[in-house]
Amino acid sequence: MRTLCFVVLFGLAAPALAQEVAAVPQAAADVDEIIVPGVKPENLAAEIERLEGSVYSRFNALNSNDEFDIHCFKQAPTGSNIPLRRCAPNFVVEAEAAAAKNQVSGARSNANANGRNARDNGTILEQKSRELTEEIQRLAREDQQLMRDLVRLDQLKQQQAADKPARRSGG
Repeated sequence: MRTLCFVVLFGLAAPALAQEVAAVPQAAADVDEIIVPGVKPENLAAEIERLEGSVYSRFNALNSNDEFDIHCFKQAPTGSNIPLRRCAPNFVVEAEAAAAKNQVSGARSNANANGRNARDNGTILEQKSRELTEEIQRLAREDQQLMRDLVRLDQLKQQQAADKPARRSGG
């Protein structure tokens, strides 16, 4: 589920938005931009977290559907005491809560219905994920600040991904 959200938000939206940034008219190019070259790896995670918060706050204020509002929270995975930061749209959080409620209330007794419900829920989540991606793209085209922040966030996440193997082999 986390992977689905990440793919939806950044895997699909950021590359398409980055292409649009290259085609921004001259009037939009006159806007001041802050570029932070060579962010130190120890500050990279904090910068990503700060920028994610900014992107999600702006997106939540602009989007047309509260189901698409994205919130971040820290949660320890099952079997761990170390909380991890996780960001998800409301529709995903609600679907996970409903699935957990069904499991606890004994919905397992009817395996056929559960299999059908899981497939239906998966289809609904895929559809809502597509709608969320479309909403992100639409708003980024309309809002220059959101566009710049999304592109910068994508750059930082790519830098973080590129830095991870180097840190493991060096230490």
